[in-house]
Amino acid sequence: MPTDRAEDEEMQRRILGIALVALTFCAFVSSSAYATVHAAPQSVKIELSLSHRVLRGELMIISGRLSTTPDDFPIALAKIRLQYYRFGETDFTREVVMITSNPGGRFEDRFNTTSLLRIGTWVVNASFPSQLGYESASTVDTFTIVVQPALSLYVSSHSLSLGQRVVFDGLLFACIPCTQDEVTVTFSRPDNTSISIPLHLAPTGGPYPGGYYNGTFTPDVTGSWHVRAVWNGNDVTLPAYSRVEELTVGVRGTGSDTRGLFYVAIIVAVLGIVTLGVVLWRRHSRKDSTGSD
Repeated sequence: MPTDRAEDEEMQRRILGIALVALTFCAFVSSSAYATVHAAPQSVKIELSLSHRVLRGELMIISGRLSTTPDDFPIALAKIRLQYYRFGETDFTREVVMITSNPGGRFEDRFNTTSLLRIGTWVVNASFPSQLGYESASTVDTFTIVVQPALSLYVSSHSLSLGQRVVFDGLLFACIPCTQDEVTVTFSRPDNTSISIPLHLAPTGGPYPGGYYNGTFTPDVTGSWHVRAVWNGNDVTLPAYSRVEELTVGVRGTGSDTRGLFYVAIIVAVLGIVTLGVVLWRRHSRKDSTGSD
């Protein structure tokens, strides 16, 4: 009987030991799970890459990457939301939701700038909602949609005499806006020195905005001159350049005067030929009459 009692006590001690180990393990697992669930979420960052000035009608590409900080580990298969606002406004015009790539954590949005309807400065807001283990994050960047206007230049004559003036004008088409703006017309001498004339643009009105300019200029040396008009642009319009016009300036009696003398010479030559023909015809007629007698 004492042997049986000792065995029972030994069995009870083993059972108590096993129960104590089990309780300790459960406590460890519970504390680990609690620490995992209630641990502070990791901070993240969103990086954006884009062109900050893009022409209206061209393709806009905005790419980015979602990663942790500070170890820069990519976060794949996460939701990123892009919202586009015109600068100064609160309502977004375009919204896109994307899933980051696996494993790089990258995303990309492509669209034609005409879909945003208006030119000017735009704001893109990229945001990542809070998820298990990660904090929420957002970043903002800006870009400007611009237009490319056309600038023309016309001259009244490409060949003139020294001291004769040339009349010029032109049109700046599709400038936004084009009030209180100036075009600079530059006349380059044969020795590469130049004279620049700033001219005010007069708005043309109509559905397509534009500006008209005109003026006169008198070259001061002979030779080959080059003329060009330039508009410097503004925040939403790129600079515009006209084609280069060439002027040939000669001394008195050249240029347009030479052209007139050329026509006179032709007339004199024609009259001389006609006169000579008449004289020869008369001589021939006289010879025929003498022969007949």
